[in-house]
Amino acid sequence: MSDADLPTSEDVLAVHEEIEEEFNMKYTGTRGAAPELKLKRIIEHADERVDRYARAASLLRNIITAHVFEDGNKRTAWAVTNAYLERKGTTPAATGMSAERVLKRIRRFEVDEIADWLETGEIDEERLHP
Repeated sequence: MSDADLPTSEDVLAVHEEIEEEFNMKYTGTRGAAPELKLKRIIEHADERVDRYARAASLLRNIITAHVFEDGNKRTAWAVTNAYLERKGTTPAATGMSAERVLKRIRRFEVDEIADWLETGEIDEERLHP
């Protein structure tokens, strides 16, 4: 199954460029060789998921943890995830500081847990503590 609403690697790179400009980042660009290929694999992996929240969670977690960019990985992942969910007719249930706390500790959660959080806004708060 292919979800035409998922971003392309070029879309993710374009979002990141906008974020670099908006936040006037000191460290710009991508890390390592072939960022398009790495992003393409992340998107293909997300496309294997069964529903929009699972696909969004896969995008979010994997863009952050792959650390494709020198800076702004969480911002880029959050912007891409929001745009994807908007194309699917919804938005994340959590926003603001709640979202920021989860993004900073995204590795502590599996994709299915992140999908539930995107849909309901609920997550294991104890695992958000340092």
